[in-house]
Amino acid sequence: CEELVAGLAPYGVLVVSGLAYGIDVTAHRKACAVGAPTIGVLGHGLGSIYPSQHRSVAMKMIENGGLLSEYGHNTQPDREHFPMRNRIIAGMCDALIVVETAASGGSMITANMANRLSCEVFAVPGRPSDPKSAGCNYLIRTQQAHLIETAEDIATLMRWDDEPQRKAVQTQLLLDLDPVERQLMDLVREKPGIAIDELALGCRLPPGELASRILSLEFRGVLRTLPGKRYVSGG
Repeated sequence: CEELVAGLAPYGVLVVSGLAYGIDVTAHRKACAVGAPTIGVLGHGLGSIYPSQHRSVAMKMIENGGLLSEYGHNTQPDREHFPMRNRIIAGMCDALIVVETAASGGSMITANMANRLSCEVFAVPGRPSDPKSAGCNYLIRTQQAHLIETAEDIATLMRWDDEPQRKAVQTQLLLDLDPVERQLMDLVREKPGIAIDELALGCRLPPGELASRILSLEFRGVLRTLPGKRYVSGG
């Protein structure tokens, strides 16, 4: 999971998962470590973090991504909420990656939802005797998921390595920027790796608006965050 996240980060991905034990929190933690934006979709309200052991990871995610919930602020993490929130994860994804799962469970529910939404599904194969890979092997065997071993496999199947296409998309995104966003990107292009303090000084935006603008540009793939709150063009 860590190798996949690190390998996908240069493609400007947004990592979406559920902040649960195992693969979920591993993906979020690695995304934070490599500077990739990441969002956790919660099965409870924003008034608490479950599991509580993941609070420190959640706080890091807010710096470059965020937490998302459809539930009221004080809603408790009841069991039935978690399968429901999986439809949001599936709906947000262009590519759903199943790293490890039993024959049934939340990951299988999410994969089925993603297939119904015509989202590309990928799975990492495991040993036939390993119950924790039974779901991945089943998805591959029944052609409900592409077999992948590396981040490059995903990029190739998603055509993220198609340089002319990527540049065309990037050009269109830049044309769609408003004047403030263009000013931000001009500063980034003039000084790749520019720090957030220098961006704030250069564009003279309040901290809240600057953070919002940066997040919007990241989501569109125009801007990419490096460790230490430094920024480069996403193209």
